[in-house]
Amino acid sequence: MQGVEFGGIHMRSFRRNLMIGISSLVLLFLLLFIVIPYFIAGPPTPLFTARNHDSEGHELRVEVFDSENNSVLDKTYELAPDERISHPKSFRFRVPGFEIVDYTFKFTLDGRITETYSTSVRPWNTVEVELYADYAEGRPLSVGEITV
Repeated sequence: MQGVEFGGIHMRSFRRNLMIGISSLVLLFLLLFIVIPYFIAGPPTPLFTARNHDSEGHELRVEVFDSENNSVLDKTYELAPDERISHPKSFRFRVPGFEIVDYTFKFTLDGRITETYSTSVRPWNTVEVELYADYAEGRPLSVGEITV
């Protein structure tokens, strides 16, 4: 069976070329906005890191909430002296532009001291928690953010 010609253009050939063009644009988009940033900035950083600068061990509870106050993470860590831990990002945080929503991090040290920190989680930013790094200034728990 022959394809239908329309104004001298073979319709099957036109559809095939259209699909190739659309597929090429999608691949170009993925390359520009997902693959190339990984080559420039490297792999995504962890969701958060925590380091215990004290000479004693401590318990750190980490809670993460989305913008609608739904729990995304609730985990407790036992950090030994000078120990550093990190938590990887899930897929939705690893792809640039996939989801840009504010999240609130709640850190509780030894069940007594609590600090909160809000930020938009992106592939190359990490919330950093330091235990007893500024203790001389009366701050056993300090929270900040780094971006690569």
